[in-house]
Amino acid sequence: MQDKPLTGKNIAIMVANGFDEVEFVEPQKQLLAAGATVKAVSRATGLVNGWYDGSWGHFFPVDADLADTLAVDYAGLVVPGGVRGVEKLAEDPHAQRVLKAFMRAGMPVALIGDATSLLITVEDAKGRTVTSSADTREALEAAGASWEEVASVTEGNLVTASGTEGIAEMIQSFAALINAFESNVTEAA
Repeated sequence: MQDKPLTGKNIAIMVANGFDEVEFVEPQKQLLAAGATVKAVSRATGLVNGWYDGSWGHFFPVDADLADTLAVDYAGLVVPGGVRGVEKLAEDPHAQRVLKAFMRAGMPVALIGDATSLLITVEDAKGRTVTSSADTREALEAAGASWEEVASVTEGNLVTASGTEGIAEMIQSFAALINAFESNVTEAA
């Protein structure tokens, strides 16, 4: 169990066309290696298109429609960055609903790079300590967040990464949050 601390856990990766492909694939690989079942959730039908190295990248299968996604069905939520994808998620009421549900329930959430700006969209940036891509720093600070220039920040149920360089550290913290949350839920029951 130690080698695969997330065995039996379902993790949602919320994406829209234009997500950063590396910020999707790296967490997915690490979560799978930790034993998790990873589901791509999106409003895109069938396949969702990544963004890689300045142009459109690969297509990835969508496992669940965002409109049908409920936080209760997952142990945690990961949102990769990528300006195009994040802008679409920020405008999507289902994406907002899902992120709010995870945050409100105190469930583990990992936001990478530009995705940290979604905290502004769901009005949950104020008073938070985060990191993100440098492009979103000013907006996060204007919304009342404290921004740190580090690879990864963990605060409560939220883990943020500045980009690809923070993913390994972020996933390690995220896995610990999932197991801590699950044992708190079990103890409360």
